[in-house]
Amino acid sequence: MKTWFYLPLLLLGFILPGCTKTTNEVVIPNQTILVDVNPNSWEQDPDGKFFYLIKVPELNNVNQLDGVIVSMARYDAANSTVEPQAFELLPQVYDNQSYFVIHDDKAVEVDIKGVNGAASQKPATKVRIKIVLVPSAQ
Repeated sequence: MKTWFYLPLLLLGFILPGCTKTTNEVVIPNQTILVDVNPNSWEQDPDGKFFYLIKVPELNNVNQLDGVIVSMARYDAANSTVEPQAFELLPQVYDNQSYFVIHDDKAVEVDIKGVNGAASQKPATKVRIKIVLVPSAQ
């Protein structure tokens, strides 16, 4: 009698491990664009704000659900040949200057404006701007 009781449990032990769940994940890689900007490359508008325009043709494929992340790193003032290691996410305020980003489907613009009435100042050293385009699978 006990044998018949354990037989269904034994059969379930052989059947259940055979069921596996299969998932297919589609990974859409992001795109990273690095641009080095020299101090004399910044332009100034009539309001006194400095800006740098980066043409990014890859933005044509970006829609409103996708992400555009912009960060900036400063080179060492003494040695601009050493690669910058730390990127700071924009927008941010650094050294009494407000850094912010505007983009459309053709370009990314990085703007610098003084805060609390301070005059706008362009960076004294070369900077590296990192643009990461993150597609969204909706």
